[in-house]
Amino acid sequence: MMLSIRRDAGQAMIARHLCAAALTLVVLFLMWPAFKAVANLGLREDSYVEILAAPFLALFLMYWERDRIFREVRWNPRFAIPVLSVVLAAYFVLLRQQPYSNGSTRLMLAAFALILAWMAVFIFCYGLQSFKMAWFPLCCLLLMIPVPPALIAELTTDLQRGSAATSYQILRLFGVPVLSEGTKFALPGLEIEVAPECSGIHSCLSLVLVGLLTARLFLRYGWTRLAVVASTVPIAIFKNAIRISVIATLGAYVNRAFLFGRIHRYGGLVFTPFAVVLLVLLLLALQKSETWIVARLRSRPLVPERTPTAAV
Repeated sequence: MMLSIRRDAGQAMIARHLCAAALTLVVLFLMWPAFKAVANLGLREDSYVEILAAPFLALFLMYWERDRIFREVRWNPRFAIPVLSVVLAAYFVLLRQQPYSNGSTRLMLAAFALILAWMAVFIFCYGLQSFKMAWFPLCCLLLMIPVPPALIAELTTDLQRGSAATSYQILRLFGVPVLSEGTKFALPGLEIEVAPECSGIHSCLSLVLVGLLTARLFLRYGWTRLAVVASTVPIAIFKNAIRISVIATLGAYVNRAFLFGRIHRYGGLVFTPFAVVLLVLLLLALQKSETWIVARLRSRPLVPERTPTAAV
């Protein structure tokens, strides 16, 4: 009897998943121009790697947390259908006109409408309770919204300056004679400029995505998760500064070919283990701090309630 009930529940859940997948594909078909424009932007521009990673990140986290997310599922057409209707109507009336230009407000709104439509499908098939449990994986889809190019350029400039300043300090720490001015610094017989292409924005965005995933998987508290994600930017700057310092030193004292060779082109991959080690050490430290906090809370004695005394 119990096996029959479990089998029926499993078949019902499979049917629910198939319905969600079918409706998701229907929405994708209806809003294909917006999805195609966003996907092409992610494939064409390395600065938009998060666009391609967002759906896989969301699906993986939903699978990882499936027992908690799909514990209490129920159909909810009363809430989902009006939301989906409004989103589709707004898209077809205001946002469907092509072509979409990179970083345009219309493309950002079209991507946002696509994500809202997918969220409405999720609510339709699984209900509001499951939506609350899946809020973080679903919010990862918001990474598909293209960041304005002006903001990308500003972030690139900040990373460029940070990498140059950190490289200067590393070279000085190891006794290398160096002069610095902005993003340029001079070694004996060699002048180097940290170009926007060497700002490390690609590895920084990738490390932020890894930080989001690992923080969700291995940490329990919001402040520790936020600390990991916030730390990925200085870790990426430090890793890029090590790369620049090593290449600059080899170019100045060994061979100028190091400035244009494979270590320059693929240095991001070569020095990635430095960033991974720092991120792992940070995760371990925060895990220990969480364990210590839980132990302190459990060992705290309970304060007995005071019984009121009647006045005589």
